[in-house]
Amino acid sequence: MAILTQERGALAFRMDAQLDAFAREVNRPDEEIDLLRAALEMGRFAYPDLDTEAHIHRLTRLADAASRYLLESDDISPLALARFLFEVVGFAGDAEHYTDPRNSFLNEVLVRRLGIPISLSVVYLEVARRSNVAAEGVGLPGHFIVRVYDPNGQVIYLDPFHRGAVLTEADCRARVHALTAGRLPFHPAFLQPVGRRYILTRMLNNLKHFYLARGDVASAAQIVERLLVLSPDDLEVMRDLGVLYAQLGKVRAAMSLLQRYVEERPAAPDVPAIQAMLRELVQRASRWN
Repeated sequence: MAILTQERGALAFRMDAQLDAFAREVNRPDEEIDLLRAALEMGRFAYPDLDTEAHIHRLTRLADAASRYLLESDDISPLALARFLFEVVGFAGDAEHYTDPRNSFLNEVLVRRLGIPISLSVVYLEVARRSNVAAEGVGLPGHFIVRVYDPNGQVIYLDPFHRGAVLTEADCRARVHALTAGRLPFHPAFLQPVGRRYILTRMLNNLKHFYLARGDVASAAQIVERLLVLSPDDLEVMRDLGVLYAQLGKVRAAMSLLQRYVEERPAAPDVPAIQAMLRELVQRASRWN
Protein backbone atom coordinates (compact mmCIF):
# COMPACT_ATOMS: atom_id res chain seq x y z
CA MET A 1 0.00 0.00 0.00
CA ALA A 2 1.22 3.48 -0.78
CA ILE A 3 2.70 5.56 2.01
CA LEU A 4 2.03 9.27 2.40
CA THR A 5 4.83 11.71 3.06
CA GLN A 6 4.75 15.41 3.89
CA GLU A 7 6.51 17.62 1.36
CA ARG A 8 6.56 21.42 1.72
CA GLY A 9 3.28 21.43 3.57
CA ALA A 10 1.40 19.45 0.91
CA LEU A 11 0.44 15.82 1.02
CA ALA A 12 2.17 13.61 -1.53
CA PHE A 13 2.30 9.89 -2.22
CA ARG A 14 5.42 7.81 -2.10
CA MET A 15 3.78 5.42 -4.50
CA ASP A 16 4.32 1.74 -5.08
CA ALA A 17 4.75 0.51 -8.65
CA GLN A 18 1.08 -0.38 -9.09
CA LEU A 19 -0.20 3.01 -7.97
CA ASP A 20 2.50 4.79 -9.94
CA ALA A 21 1.37 3.02 -13.12
CA PHE A 22 -2.20 4.23 -12.53
CA ALA A 23 -0.98 7.75 -11.79
CA ARG A 24 0.94 7.88 -15.06
CA GLU A 25 -2.24 7.00 -16.95
CA VAL A 26 -4.43 9.67 -15.34
CA ASN A 27 -1.93 12.49 -14.84
CA ARG A 28 -2.91 14.16 -18.11
CA PRO A 29 -5.81 16.18 -19.55
CA ASP A 30 -9.13 14.35 -19.45
CA GLU A 31 -9.42 13.94 -23.20
CA GLU A 32 -5.96 12.36 -23.35
CA ILE A 33 -6.69 9.67 -20.76
CA ASP A 34 -6.81 6.19 -22.27
CA LEU A 35 -9.95 5.04 -20.46
CA LEU A 36 -9.47 1.32 -21.06
CA ARG A 37 -5.82 1.28 -20.04
CA ALA A 38 -6.47 3.44 -16.97
CA ALA A 39 -9.40 1.26 -15.91
CA LEU A 40 -7.24 -1.84 -16.21
CA GLU A 41 -4.33 -0.28 -14.29
CA MET A 42 -6.80 0.86 -11.65
CA GLY A 43 -7.31 -2.74 -10.57
CA ARG A 44 -3.73 -3.97 -10.68
CA PHE A 45 -3.53 -4.03 -6.86
CA ALA A 46 -6.06 -6.88 -6.96
CA TYR A 47 -4.38 -8.57 -9.93
CA PRO A 48 -0.61 -8.10 -9.51
CA ASP A 49 0.17 -10.25 -12.55
CA LEU A 50 -2.38 -8.52 -14.79
CA ASP A 51 -1.33 -8.45 -18.45
CA THR A 52 -2.75 -5.08 -19.46
CA GLU A 53 -1.70 -5.42 -23.09
CA ALA A 54 -3.40 -8.81 -23.39
CA HIS A 55 -6.71 -7.37 -22.24
CA ILE A 56 -6.38 -4.37 -24.53
CA HIS A 57 -5.78 -6.82 -27.35
CA ARG A 58 -8.86 -8.78 -26.24
CA LEU A 59 -11.04 -5.69 -26.54
CA THR A 60 -9.42 -4.74 -29.85
CA ARG A 61 -10.33 -8.17 -31.25
CA LEU A 62 -13.85 -7.66 -29.94
CA ALA A 63 -14.04 -4.31 -31.71
CA ASP A 64 -12.74 -5.87 -34.93
CA ALA A 65 -15.47 -8.50 -34.73
CA ALA A 66 -18.03 -5.77 -34.03
CA SER A 67 -16.91 -3.81 -37.10
CA ARG A 68 -17.28 -6.90 -39.30
CA TYR A 69 -20.74 -7.55 -37.86
CA LEU A 70 -21.85 -3.98 -38.55
CA LEU A 71 -20.57 -4.10 -42.12
CA GLU A 72 -22.05 -7.50 -42.86
CA SER A 73 -25.43 -6.47 -41.44
CA ASP A 74 -25.27 -3.20 -43.40
CA ASP A 75 -26.22 -1.37 -40.22
CA ILE A 76 -23.42 0.78 -38.79
CA SER A 77 -25.51 2.14 -35.93
CA PRO A 78 -25.32 2.25 -32.14
CA LEU A 79 -28.31 -0.10 -31.91
CA ALA A 80 -26.60 -2.66 -34.12
CA LEU A 81 -23.49 -2.44 -31.95
CA ALA A 82 -25.68 -3.03 -28.89
CA ARG A 83 -27.18 -6.11 -30.56
CA PHE A 84 -23.70 -7.44 -31.23
CA LEU A 85 -22.39 -6.90 -27.70
CA PHE A 86 -25.45 -7.93 -25.72
CA GLU A 87 -27.17 -10.50 -27.95
CA VAL A 88 -24.42 -12.00 -30.10
CA VAL A 89 -21.48 -11.86 -27.67
CA GLY A 90 -23.60 -12.05 -24.52
CA PHE A 91 -22.44 -9.25 -22.24
CA ALA A 92 -25.00 -8.84 -19.46
CA GLY A 93 -25.65 -7.18 -16.14
CA ASP A 94 -24.91 -9.29 -13.07
CA ALA A 95 -28.01 -8.50 -11.04
CA GLU A 96 -27.58 -11.56 -8.83
CA HIS A 97 -24.09 -10.69 -7.62
CA TYR A 98 -24.11 -6.95 -8.27
CA THR A 99 -21.57 -6.02 -5.58
CA ASP A 100 -19.02 -8.67 -6.57
CA PRO A 101 -15.86 -6.60 -7.18
CA ARG A 102 -15.17 -8.63 -10.32
CA ASN A 103 -18.07 -6.81 -11.96
CA SER A 104 -16.09 -3.56 -11.67
CA PHE A 105 -12.68 -4.73 -12.91
CA LEU A 106 -12.44 -4.50 -16.69
CA ASN A 107 -10.19 -7.55 -17.03
CA GLU A 108 -12.86 -9.66 -15.32
CA VAL A 109 -15.73 -8.05 -17.22
CA LEU A 110 -14.08 -8.79 -20.56
CA VAL A 111 -13.54 -12.45 -19.63
CA ARG A 112 -16.76 -13.19 -17.73
CA ARG A 113 -18.95 -10.88 -19.85
CA LEU A 114 -20.74 -9.80 -16.70
CA GLY A 115 -20.68 -6.38 -15.10
CA ILE A 116 -22.52 -3.48 -13.55
CA PRO A 117 -23.88 -0.48 -15.50
CA ILE A 118 -20.68 1.54 -15.61
CA SER A 119 -18.26 -1.28 -16.45
CA LEU A 120 -20.52 -2.54 -19.24
CA SER A 121 -20.86 1.04 -20.46
CA VAL A 122 -17.07 1.33 -20.62
CA VAL A 123 -16.94 -1.82 -22.75
CA TYR A 124 -19.57 -0.34 -25.08
CA LEU A 125 -17.78 3.02 -25.25
CA GLU A 126 -14.39 1.49 -25.99
CA VAL A 127 -15.74 -0.88 -28.65
CA ALA A 128 -17.78 1.97 -30.14
CA ARG A 129 -14.71 4.22 -30.32
CA ARG A 130 -12.79 1.55 -32.22
CA SER A 131 -15.78 0.88 -34.50
CA ASN A 132 -16.41 4.53 -35.44
CA VAL A 133 -19.73 4.63 -33.61
CA ALA A 134 -20.36 7.89 -31.74
CA ALA A 135 -21.15 7.25 -28.08
CA GLU A 136 -20.74 9.07 -24.74
CA GLY A 137 -21.10 8.05 -21.13
CA VAL A 138 -23.93 9.51 -19.04
CA GLY A 139 -23.78 9.35 -15.25
CA LEU A 140 -27.38 9.16 -14.11
CA PRO A 141 -27.61 9.08 -10.32
CA GLY A 142 -27.43 5.42 -9.39
CA HIS A 143 -27.28 4.08 -12.94
CA PHE A 144 -24.70 4.69 -15.66
CA ILE A 145 -25.90 4.65 -19.28
CA VAL A 146 -24.68 5.57 -22.77
CA ARG A 147 -25.79 8.42 -25.01
CA VAL A 148 -25.84 7.71 -28.77
CA TYR A 149 -27.51 9.08 -31.90
CA ASP A 150 -30.12 7.53 -34.18
CA PRO A 151 -29.76 7.72 -38.00
CA ASN A 152 -31.53 11.10 -37.95
CA GLY A 153 -29.03 12.52 -35.49
CA GLN A 154 -31.46 12.46 -32.58
CA VAL A 155 -30.16 11.64 -29.12
CA ILE A 156 -31.21 8.33 -27.63
CA TYR A 157 -29.95 6.46 -24.57
CA LEU A 158 -28.85 2.86 -24.17
CA ASP A 159 -28.77 0.83 -20.97
CA PRO A 160 -25.89 -1.66 -21.18
CA PHE A 161 -26.87 -3.28 -17.89
CA HIS A 162 -30.18 -4.30 -19.46
CA ARG A 163 -28.70 -5.61 -22.71
CA GLY A 164 -28.64 -2.27 -24.46
CA ALA A 165 -32.30 -1.42 -23.92
CA VAL A 166 -33.29 1.89 -25.51
CA LEU A 167 -34.30 4.62 -23.06
CA THR A 168 -36.11 7.87 -23.75
CA GLU A 169 -35.59 10.98 -21.67
CA ALA A 170 -38.85 10.12 -19.90
CA ASP A 171 -37.44 6.67 -19.10
CA CYS A 172 -34.33 8.28 -17.64
CA ARG A 173 -36.45 10.56 -15.49
CA ALA A 174 -38.44 7.58 -14.24
CA ARG A 175 -35.24 5.64 -13.53
CA VAL A 176 -33.81 8.47 -11.42
CA HIS A 177 -37.13 8.85 -9.57
CA ALA A 178 -37.20 5.12 -8.78
CA LEU A 179 -33.54 4.85 -7.76
CA THR A 180 -33.74 7.83 -5.42
CA ALA A 181 -37.27 7.09 -4.17
CA GLY A 182 -38.28 10.50 -5.45
CA ARG A 183 -35.88 12.30 -3.11
CA LEU A 184 -33.72 13.72 -5.90
CA PRO A 185 -35.46 16.01 -8.39
CA PHE A 186 -34.49 15.31 -11.96
CA HIS A 187 -32.16 17.83 -13.57
CA PRO A 188 -31.36 18.04 -17.30
CA ALA A 189 -27.65 18.06 -16.41
CA PHE A 190 -28.01 14.39 -15.46
CA LEU A 191 -28.21 13.60 -19.17
CA GLN A 192 -25.04 15.43 -20.16
CA PRO A 193 -22.01 13.35 -21.17
CA VAL A 194 -19.26 12.89 -18.61
CA GLY A 195 -15.49 12.75 -18.96
CA ARG A 196 -13.04 9.94 -18.46
CA ARG A 197 -11.84 11.13 -15.07
CA TYR A 198 -15.44 11.17 -13.86
CA ILE A 199 -15.95 7.61 -15.11
CA LEU A 200 -12.83 6.34 -13.33
CA THR A 201 -13.83 8.16 -10.14
CA ARG A 202 -17.28 6.63 -10.21
CA MET A 203 -15.88 3.14 -10.83
CA LEU A 204 -13.55 3.54 -7.88
CA ASN A 205 -16.32 4.84 -5.61
CA ASN A 206 -18.40 1.79 -6.47
CA LEU A 207 -15.52 -0.48 -5.51
CA LYS A 208 -14.92 1.44 -2.29
CA HIS A 209 -18.52 0.87 -1.21
CA PHE A 210 -18.44 -2.79 -2.24
CA TYR A 211 -15.25 -3.48 -0.27
CA LEU A 212 -16.46 -1.61 2.81
CA ALA A 213 -19.69 -3.58 2.76
CA ARG A 214 -17.57 -6.73 2.91
CA GLY A 215 -15.43 -5.35 5.73
CA ASP A 216 -12.32 -5.37 3.51
CA VAL A 217 -10.71 -2.18 4.83
CA ALA A 218 -7.32 -2.84 3.24
CA SER A 219 -8.76 -3.08 -0.27
CA ALA A 220 -10.99 -0.07 0.34
CA ALA A 221 -7.92 1.95 1.35
CA GLN A 222 -6.15 0.99 -1.87
CA ILE A 223 -9.17 2.17 -3.82
CA VAL A 224 -9.23 5.50 -1.95
CA GLU A 225 -5.53 5.97 -2.64
CA ARG A 226 -6.42 5.85 -6.32
CA LEU A 227 -9.24 8.31 -5.77
CA LEU A 228 -6.74 10.68 -4.20
CA VAL A 229 -4.42 10.29 -7.17
CA LEU A 230 -7.33 11.32 -9.39
CA SER A 231 -8.30 14.24 -7.15
CA PRO A 232 -5.27 15.17 -5.01
CA ASP A 233 -6.93 18.25 -3.51
CA ASP A 234 -10.20 16.57 -2.53
CA LEU A 235 -10.35 16.99 1.23
CA GLU A 236 -13.15 14.50 1.71
CA VAL A 237 -11.11 11.82 -0.04
CA MET A 238 -8.16 12.73 2.23
CA ARG A 239 -10.42 12.35 5.26
CA ASP A 240 -11.74 8.99 4.07
CA LEU A 241 -8.23 7.68 3.48
CA GLY A 242 -7.14 8.96 6.88
CA VAL A 243 -9.99 7.10 8.58
CA LEU A 244 -9.14 3.90 6.72
CA TYR A 245 -5.44 4.23 7.52
CA ALA A 246 -6.37 4.67 11.20
CA GLN A 247 -8.33 1.43 11.09
CA LEU A 248 -5.35 -0.29 9.50
CA GLY A 249 -2.94 0.99 12.16
CA LYS A 250 -1.13 3.39 9.82
CA VAL A 251 -1.13 5.98 12.55
CA ARG A 252 1.21 8.69 11.30
CA ALA A 253 -0.17 8.66 7.75
CA ALA A 254 -3.69 8.82 9.17
CA MET A 255 -2.79 11.75 11.43
CA SER A 256 -1.26 13.70 8.54
CA LEU A 257 -4.37 13.32 6.38
CA LEU A 258 -6.89 13.98 9.13
CA GLN A 259 -5.01 17.02 10.44
CA ARG A 260 -5.01 18.50 6.95
CA TYR A 261 -8.76 17.95 6.73
CA VAL A 262 -9.41 19.63 10.10
CA GLU A 263 -7.21 22.59 9.25
CA GLU A 264 -8.88 23.26 5.92
CA ARG A 265 -12.45 22.36 6.87
CA PRO A 266 -12.73 23.65 10.46
CA ALA A 267 -16.49 24.21 10.21
CA ALA A 268 -17.33 20.80 8.72
CA PRO A 269 -19.94 18.95 10.81
CA ASP A 270 -17.74 15.89 11.21
CA VAL A 271 -14.72 17.81 12.55
CA PRO A 272 -15.48 17.02 16.24
CA ALA A 273 -15.46 13.29 15.45
CA ILE A 274 -12.26 13.65 13.42
CA GLN A 275 -10.61 15.62 16.24
CA ALA A 276 -11.53 12.85 18.67
CA MET A 277 -9.97 10.33 16.32
CA LEU A 278 -6.84 12.48 16.10
CA ARG A 279 -6.52 12.60 19.88
CA GLU A 280 -6.75 8.84 20.04
CA LEU A 281 -4.13 8.52 17.28
CA VAL A 282 -1.81 10.89 19.15
CA GLN A 283 -2.12 8.70 22.24
CA ARG A 284 -1.32 5.61 20.19
CA ALA A 285 1.72 7.30 18.64
CA SER A 286 2.98 8.50 22.04
CA ARG A 287 3.21 4.93 23.26
CA TRP A 288 5.95 4.31 20.72
CA ASN A 289 8.18 7.08 22.12
